[in-house]
Amino acid sequence: MIIHTLGPEATDSNSAAQYYLRKKKGVNHIVLHDCFEAIISHLNDYQRDYLIIPAAFKSFRNHMDWADLHYAYLGRLELINCFRHPLNQLVIIRRLTAIHNIAYTHPATATLLKSYLQAIHSHAVIEYTDSKYLAYQKYKTTQAHFVLTNLQNVQLSADEKIERTYAPDMVWCVYQILNTANQVNIN
Repeated sequence: MIIHTLGPEATDSNSAAQYYLRKKKGVNHIVLHDCFEAIISHLNDYQRDYLIIPAAFKSFRNHMDWADLHYAYLGRLELINCFRHPLNQLVIIRRLTAIHNIAYTHPATATLLKSYLQAIHSHAVIEYTDSKYLAYQKYKTTQAHFVLTNLQNVQLSADEKIERTYAPDMVWCVYQILNTANQVNIN
């Protein structure tokens, strides 16, 4: 079984794929991608493989969420399983000496970040990344004001503070990528 999902190894998607594979017998392999859109745009290359994606999937590139993906690819992806697996603990970090009034997050967690920023009356500009891991990397390199990321990614400095902590569960969807050569297109 070959499973395609979001990387790098620090992502919740990789953790969910590892969890799912521990229940499967035989030779199993996880292929990590830079973004879910990279998998979706190459479905023909991955026929008969599998895709694990969270029900909270959102794309800032093509403004697609899980429902859009599910219905747009009915003939290309077959939902074969769903399972519950928690996300790694989420945190909002605030840099007390920020250079840029930017807040980084993944689109799927943007609502949590927006709610927090609104509650503290911040006008930070929200920037999206392909994963919460990458959000933290951008936050560090740009000396941004806020980030919503996984706690496991964080190494706090003296000028940073954890503002909020969340421990959400997630529903994960397992799709088989169909062999489109054998499908009949009905118009």
